[in-house]
Amino acid sequence: MKPFYRIFLLLSVLLLTACERPELQLDVDGAWDPLVRKSLNALMHNHKDKGNYAVFDFDKTSIVHDVSQALWVYQVENLRYADAPAHAFLDGIPDTGRMIDGISFAEMGATLQEDYSKLATMRAEGKTLEEIHSTPEYLDFRARMLTLLLDMDDEFGYDVSYLWMPGLLAGYTEDEARSVVRDAIAAELGRDRLLVEEWVSPDGNWGGACERGIWFPPEMKQLYGCLSDNGITPYVCSASLELIVEVLACDSELGVGLPPEQVFGLRFVPGEIMEAVYDSTYVQPIREGKVSCIEKWMASQHGGKGPVLVGGDSNGDVAMLSSFPDMVYGLIIDVGRSPESAIGKLATQAREQPGVRYLLQPAFATATGRMAGGGI
Repeated sequence: MKPFYRIFLLLSVLLLTACERPELQLDVDGAWDPLVRKSLNALMHNHKDKGNYAVFDFDKTSIVHDVSQALWVYQVENLRYADAPAHAFLDGIPDTGRMIDGISFAEMGATLQEDYSKLATMRAEGKTLEEIHSTPEYLDFRARMLTLLLDMDDEFGYDVSYLWMPGLLAGYTEDEARSVVRDAIAAELGRDRLLVEEWVSPDGNWGGACERGIWFPPEMKQLYGCLSDNGITPYVCSASLELIVEVLACDSELGVGLPPEQVFGLRFVPGEIMEAVYDSTYVQPIREGKVSCIEKWMASQHGGKGPVLVGGDSNGDVAMLSSFPDMVYGLIIDVGRSPESAIGKLATQAREQPGVRYLLQPAFATATGRMAGGGI
C-alpha cells in the first residue's frame, strides 16, 4: 500500500472514531438553555476520555417529581404492604407524641392501622380495588396518609420523610420489594400522569393536594448518554432508597441503563426480609453524606478526582455542588426554590455569573404538569 493511502486510511479511521463519540449536539424540543447546552458541550469536549465522572441527584434533578413518592402513592392506592410482620405506619418517626391538627402522631398511626385492617378484610372478602376506593374507610385512610406525610415534613423535615417512605416496604423480601417498585413505576411513569389530586377525607378534616406521577425527560436521558459516549462516567447520588432508584435508573428503556454500581442511595441492612433499618456501615447520601459517598465510593474509582459535573435541585444537593475543586460546572435544575434558600443562592450566583461555575437550567422544559418543592 502506498504511503499516501496509508495516511488517508489512518485519517479516515480517526475521523470515524471521533464521530462515534457524539457531544451534546441535539436539542430535545429546545429543552436546553443555550448557555447550558454550549457549556456542557465544552465540558465534554475538554474532559472526554480522561477518566472523569459526573454525579447527579435523582428526584427532581434527573427525573420529574419523586420516585419515592410515586411508590408511596402506588402503595396507598393499591394497598400493597407486606402482611408479615404487621405493618406499622409510624416506623421511623422520631417523636410520635407530637401533634397533628389536634391529635398525636401515635393516635394518627393507630387510626391508620384500624382503617387498613378494615380495607384488608374487604380485599380478603373479594371486593375489587375499584369498589374499595369508593368506601369511606379508604378515603379516610388515603387522606390521613397524606396528612401524615405532609405534617411529617413540617414537623421533622424532609430527612425524616425520606427515611420513612421506603420503610413502607418493610416485610417484603428484596425481590418482592423490587416487584412492587416496578409496578409502581409502570403505574406512575408518563408525561400524561403528572398531576395534582385532592385527597380529602369524608369528614373534610384530613388530606390536601397530592402530587403524583414521574417522568424521565428526554433531555436528561440525552445528557447521561452523551456523557457516557464521551468517556465521562455518570453516577446517581440520591437520598431515595437505592433499590427504588435502581429499578428506574438501571432500566435501559424506561431509564438510562446505568449499571447498579453507578447508583448510590439509601441502604437498608441486608436480610432475607426487609426491615426499615439503615445500614450503619455505609455512608447514607443525605446532604453532607452525599459528599462523603462521592469521596468514598466514586472518587476512588477515578484516581481520587472529584466530579467534573454535579447536578442537583435542592438544599440537600448544595454540599456536593460546592465541595469539589475539580468540579467544572454545577448544573442546577431550577424548580423554583426560594432565593433565600441555600440552593436559591447558588441559583442567583448562576444568574449573576453565567457559565462561570454554576449553570441554571429551567426545570424540564419538555415536561407538563406541576413541579413542586420538596425533595432532598
